[in-house]
This record gives sequence, structure tokens and C-alpha cells, in this order.
Amino acid sequence: MSKITAYIDGQYGTTGLQIHQRLADHPDVDILSIPEAQKKDPALRREFLNKADVVFLCLPDDASREAVRLIDNPETVIIDASTAFRVDPKWVYGVPELPGYRSRLQTSNRIANPGCYPTGMTMLVAPLVKAGIVPKDYAMTVQAITGYSGGGKAMIADYQAMDDSQRQRAAARFKNLDLNHKHLPEMTNVTGLSHAPVFVPTVAHVEQGMLVSIALHEHAIHGSAEQIHTTLAETYTGEPFVTLFPLNDESQLDEGFLDPTACNGTNRIELFVFSSEDRVYLVARLDNLGKGASGAAVQNMNCRFGLTETTGLTQ
Repeated sequence: MSKITAYIDGQYGTTGLQIHQRLADHPDVDILSIPEAQKKDPALRREFLNKADVVFLCLPDDASREAVRLIDNPETVIIDASTAFRVDPKWVYGVPELPGYRSRLQTSNRIANPGCYPTGMTMLVAPLVKAGIVPKDYAMTVQAITGYSGGGKAMIADYQAMDDSQRQRAAARFKNLDLNHKHLPEMTNVTGLSHAPVFVPTVAHVEQGMLVSIALHEHAIHGSAEQIHTTLAETYTGEPFVTLFPLNDESQLDEGFLDPTACNGTNRIELFVFSSEDRVYLVARLDNLGKGASGAAVQNMNCRFGLTETTGLTQ
């Protein structure tokens, strides 16, 4: 089998650089790159978009839509990292572990790479809605904490330039208090919830790492913490990138704290279920740049081309 040719449109952004890093070590991929002196040539860009076996779009939403319009080769597989197509029914949402998604990804030439926060949220909630444990009309609130790299190059530069006083003030800050985060449509669509959750993320003064959490009350759902844990276990058994810890397991706590950076540098996602009386707390831990972005994109490529999904990725 000849190697897969891959072109990254937007390879110098945060996600593009991380995808390039993973593909450079991938044994089944050759990366196509436009020479530096010709990188602004629109005709050459269009040529590369159409001659690659797989194109990774690491662009803002409108630029991604424009790039898709430039691709007229029906054989080109597009993996888009923006939010432009995540709820478009003509595109397949790129979380192979969710029930029914892997088989669709294996045949689709249009793959919408998921957002970092929705990756954790959907993997926790979608199986529970499907099983009828969480009602579709549940009034859900999603909490999350992330490293500043999720904000892209501008936010990275801002945080890394801070002095000691600024770093203290920016230790942890709420973001998107207008309650209209761009990830709400996919959170709602993929989980099957009838209305969007309340979601306000916290940006911490760490470069990368992420915790996504959901609080539930047993009296307001149709199941117990034990049933929730069993459902997640049945859903993700055998998934190489998913670790579900035992119910109320404290082995990952450091003096009572759960570290958001423990999955950094991997494509791993770790799931936790904690409970007390009728209160249940679900947590997903992942690398926002790994399983939350570039690692997921490479996993989706592997899935689409029939490769072992772990190839080129760290578990």
C-alpha cells in the first residue's frame, strides 16, 4: 500500500503545527508542503487541496468554507478543524468512540473534527441520553477548565508575556459569560439534548490540559451512579484511547485535587464518575491539543483510511 498524501491548510496555527508534528512521525503518511516562496500562490494552494489524499483544514470558519469550495476532487478526504461543519448533516462528526460514528467515519470524505470541550462533554453525556438515563430535556450545566493554548496563537502570546502580577490575576478566569459559546450547537446536536446546556469555561494559567465536568442528581434522571458507570463501561470497553476509572476511584487524586494536565502529550481521554447520596459528578480529562484537536484529527484520518487508529499517536 502506498503512503497517504496529506496537506495541512493552515499548518502554522496551533492545531496545524500539532497535526504536522504527529504526521511527521506517521509511518503511513507523506506530507505535502508548498515551498516557502510560493505559499501565497492561490493556484498552487488549490492544486495541493485537490491532489492530496487527505486535507486537514486548520482555519477560521469562513476560510474553511472557502477552502471546501476550492476542492472539486471527489476522492479528497477533508478533515475540518473549525466549527463550520460540526452540525452539518452532510458531514460526519469525528468521535469514533461514540456509538455508530466509527462506521460512518470509515466511508465519509467529509469529517468535522470535534471541539475540545465537546469531546469530553459528548463522550460523557451521549451514551447516557441514548440509554435513557439522562432525559433529553435535562437542564444541564457543563463546567470546564482548560489551558490557554486553546485560545490559539494570540492567547498563547498574551499569557506567556505576563509578569508575575498578571499571572496571579490570570490564574483562573471565566470566559464566554455571554453564554453563547461556539461549541453549544455540537454539544446539543451530538448528545441529543433538546436544548443547549449552560456552559462557561475557565481558562487557567497552564499551557494545555483540560477537565470537563457535568453534575447530575439521581432524583432528576432515570438511573443511579452505578448504572451511569456501567453504561459508560459498556460503551467504551476496548477503546484504546479511553480509560474509565472505577466508580468513586481516588487513585488519580493528588491530595484531593484532580490535575487537568495528566493527559498532556497523549490522545488519551480519561473518564471519572464520582457520587455521594443522590449527587453524581462526571469528569473527562484530556489534552485540549491532543484528543481535543490534533490527535483526534489524526485518529479520524487513521479510521477513514483503514489504518490502526493508534498509529502515530501516543496512548
